[in-house]
Amino acid sequence: MTETEKLTSLVKVWGFLKYYHPNVADGKFDWDEQLFEILPQVKNAADKEQLSEIYSNWMDKLGPINACENCGQPPLHKGFNANFDLTWLDNDVVFTHDLSKKLRHIEANRHQGRKQYVSTIKYAGNVKITNEKAYDYDWENENLRLLTLARYWNIVEYFFPYKY
Repeated sequence: MTETEKLTSLVKVWGFLKYYHPNVADGKFDWDEQLFEILPQVKNAADKEQLSEIYSNWMDKLGPINACENCGQPPLHKGFNANFDLTWLDNDVVFTHDLSKKLRHIEANRHQGRKQYVSTIKYAGNVKITNEKAYDYDWENENLRLLTLARYWNIVEYFFPYKY
């Protein structure tokens, strides 16, 4: 497994958990710090089994996920799905079947209600990114470079309407 594959998976899993996991989306964790803490483990993973175990243990520490009664509702407009793709959750080259299943469970029971890191502008409905920490930026700091990339990639992935 290449370093690029491992870092790509980290950026995707980190963003997915940020917006989907009930306890993370509620703001119960310093999510930037979580990225910095797990990064060395991800870099040292030798194969998909080790990488999946790292992610699985991380998700277990985030707390339980209650069943969501409203999560099975289809999108209001079928065009929504043309701009949205979570097929990477099932990437059997990078993730074990058990990890993919755990990620799909989070998707099926995702956070509902007010979110810590994103809201909408009243009356307009436009997305507003909220509660992101500001840093004294140092481009020599690999953690901050990865955080910048992770934030940007996930904002585009989850909220940019013209991605395709």
